[in-house]
Amino acid sequence: MAVESPQARDLAMQWIKAKQELVAAAGWYTYAGIVATMPDSELDLKEIEDLLSKIAKGIGGAQNRVRHTMNGFLIAVGVYVKPLSAKALATAAAIGEVSVPLAAAAIQKVAAAGGLGRKRKTIRC
Repeated sequence: MAVESPQARDLAMQWIKAKQELVAAAGWYTYAGIVATMPDSELDLKEIEDLLSKIAKGIGGAQNRVRHTMNGFLIAVGVYVKPLSAKALATAAAIGEVSVPLAAAAIQKVAAAGGLGRKRKTIRC
């Protein structure tokens, strides 16, 4: 539901910074939903690149659920944001395997199927 809110991006960024595991995880998940549904032209690509850098630096020390949703965000950027797909793939390769699905494999699977950049109509729980 947060993804469909006009304040979704602001909430996601606020939540990502939270110290509480579930709140931070909700932030990453919300932003993943945003990149999965909004046209690339409406996304702040610089901000998303900064978040990819944050993941590269911090995923190893993140709390379990946060690490999982960071990885999901990385996959979402690689799959849904065509201009940043290569950067997401490089980030995934740099961080290597985490204790969740390997982001590089998920991005490559969608790329092989010709689905890079294809947006979802909605986010459903």
